[in-house]
Amino acid sequence: MEPGEIFRELFANREVAIGQIASKDAEYAEPSFPIPSLIQEQLSAQGIERLFTHQAQAYDAYKRKEDSTVVTGTSSGKTLCYTLPAMEACLSEPAARVLLLFPTKALAQDQLGRIQGLVQPLGFQAATYDGDTPKNQRGVIRREAHILLSNPDMLHIGILPGHELWVKFLKSLRLIIIDEAHTYRGVWGGHVAWILRRLLRLCEWHGSVPRIIATSATIANPIEHFWALTGRQGTLINQDGAPQGNKTIFLIPPPNPEEAYPPSPNVVSAKLLADLAKNSVKTLAFCRSRVGTELVLKTAQDFLKKGDSNPKMIDSYRGGYTPSERRKIEEKLFSGKILGLTCTNAMELGVDVGGLDAVILNGYPGRLSSFWQQVGRAGRSGRDGFGVLIAHADPLEQILTHEPDRLLKRGVEPVIASINNPFVATAQIKCAAYERPLDPGEVHSWGFAAVDATEDLVDADEIRPSAGKLFYPSHDAPAPKVNIRGSQGQSVRLIVDGEVLGEMEEWRAHQNAHEGAIYLHRGETYEVQGLDLQQRIALLTLSDADYFTRPVVSTNVEPQLVIASDDRMGITVSSVAVKVVTQVTAYRKVQTAGQAVLGEEPLELPERSFETTAVRFDFDNRWIVPGDPEGVAALHTLEHLLTSLAPLYAGCDRNDISSSWNSMMSDTLQPAIFILDDAPGGLGLTEMLRKRVPEWVDAAHELISQCSCRDGCPICILSPNCPSGNEPLSKSAAKLLISRMSSVLGR
Repeated sequence: MEPGEIFRELFANREVAIGQIASKDAEYAEPSFPIPSLIQEQLSAQGIERLFTHQAQAYDAYKRKEDSTVVTGTSSGKTLCYTLPAMEACLSEPAARVLLLFPTKALAQDQLGRIQGLVQPLGFQAATYDGDTPKNQRGVIRREAHILLSNPDMLHIGILPGHELWVKFLKSLRLIIIDEAHTYRGVWGGHVAWILRRLLRLCEWHGSVPRIIATSATIANPIEHFWALTGRQGTLINQDGAPQGNKTIFLIPPPNPEEAYPPSPNVVSAKLLADLAKNSVKTLAFCRSRVGTELVLKTAQDFLKKGDSNPKMIDSYRGGYTPSERRKIEEKLFSGKILGLTCTNAMELGVDVGGLDAVILNGYPGRLSSFWQQVGRAGRSGRDGFGVLIAHADPLEQILTHEPDRLLKRGVEPVIASINNPFVATAQIKCAAYERPLDPGEVHSWGFAAVDATEDLVDADEIRPSAGKLFYPSHDAPAPKVNIRGSQGQSVRLIVDGEVLGEMEEWRAHQNAHEGAIYLHRGETYEVQGLDLQQRIALLTLSDADYFTRPVVSTNVEPQLVIASDDRMGITVSSVAVKVVTQVTAYRKVQTAGQAVLGEEPLELPERSFETTAVRFDFDNRWIVPGDPEGVAALHTLEHLLTSLAPLYAGCDRNDISSSWNSMMSDTLQPAIFILDDAPGGLGLTEMLRKRVPEWVDAAHELISQCSCRDGCPICILSPNCPSGNEPLSKSAAKLLISRMSSVLGR
């Protein structure tokens, strides 16, 4: 059967909303500037006879010596938008060099083959230069590669601090490519923006001014984001000329809250993945977490075993696997040896895994842009594709599946690269000063965050003024100490029988590699026997446990400074700077199949703290009387509601936001709720939330009023991550509170 028939059969008796994205024909154009005949011959050899409109426009922008940002859909041929200029640069100037930056090593490796196929017949060499490149090959690549494929991590640690070895490359650098630019957001994006500024100032020092081409999935603010990353104005190219097949999107709502034992979304996703694999429908199943990825794989393999099918026809893919594991999995999926893959958003990017028929989204990924990027993986190269969103029992997903237009017809979010984050600026200013003394004028050109960070560094004697310049006073490069991915602390290795199974960031190890934690890896179950934070290792053994574990994280917020404030009839809404102290205090054992909590075990792990920003809601006695049980329950319930809906109004992933509540704050003796920007220094998300309080509060009122449950359920007020086990909560008291709030703060 064709995939469309299989889906109709699978969903014949199910409650689903169906969206259709119509197909469109290709649109072609001739570039205004002639393409050299040698390049045309190579394109023809690859089966490329005509250019899509956006490809022709990108070539013309390069020939006009303009920087540009290409913003088109998934699988629209963006690679040629930069490969064509790269070929022209090398052909017109044989000594020219081109730098291609990808967010992951996997994506660079994936692109290398197709780029080599185009440029090697012209006599030019392309090579990857990243952490996996053997050291005995690096010198040759540095000297001889015309086109270098790398990532921001290697640029930050391995190239810029030792730029004396790269003089020839930097002098001859004519083109910088920033692929998948939409991924550079938040703290990670802020670091990448600074790294690019460090690169450009070294190029200028060596006498080169390279052009920049960025490519991106659709975002709401492409020109602003290009400027944030590069400090330059770019020409926008967004007339997508690539053909698109029909795309059918199925939205499966959360289970009825009155249903006694509904199957978990993991089980529903696993059953669908197994059914599609059995019918030879090539499928990716995206999960929101590493644990979810492994649970869906294990459950899907169990379904296949019970149906006498080969469980090895599906596998998993996520961060934390070794590089060799990831390469083998990619090869098996591309070659058709496996028909299904459970994965995190590590597969959201454009790694070519061959033609996919369908994608399953095990829960809303957190951002509309991610939703479309993941759905876009199905039906590549103009074929029809199918996407399935399996909603979790979650307030946000309840809204999206019952009001599909919010998902299918709403524009995507803006991307914010946190270049003004003070922690990012401070770390990167030190790196820049080490590579070349800073001129005060260039510091001012980088904006207020750079000026403030530099002044603080001078005061702390971490940068020293001399002869009108600012010097880094050490021979040891600061870059290796700066983790640009935004995670705090070093990695923890996961050890089984003396062998490294994988690794995870230290903060993640606190939550998922503590003693007693269950760790799932490619269908196998392991139990953590011990976590040694000094040695940065966790010891694991194989286990037959039929449960997984979920951390209980307590959060304490200490207000530092009020940035802006507005009082409305006894409710004060403020933007505040805060210090956040978190601690993993326990873990819960959760039944794999039914999601029932089997028990809770206490833990003693060290606290972790960071400074950020928050939206703060304070309530005087007209709203909540301190100590009143009903008032306290209403406050806690309101915190759940506001937190669950915050990503819709901050334009962010749900993991970018956290929260806390207190029945009596020490500074006001009043109840308060904090919705937190969950990154050190903040990303600007809570300021966006404060500006959208009216519609945010109205949405919370609408959600709790329309939910049919009596006392509260997971699709309105219950949260699996609540550190106090969803106690105390009161749906009735919260409805009264939010109704009054909506009349005062709403639209």
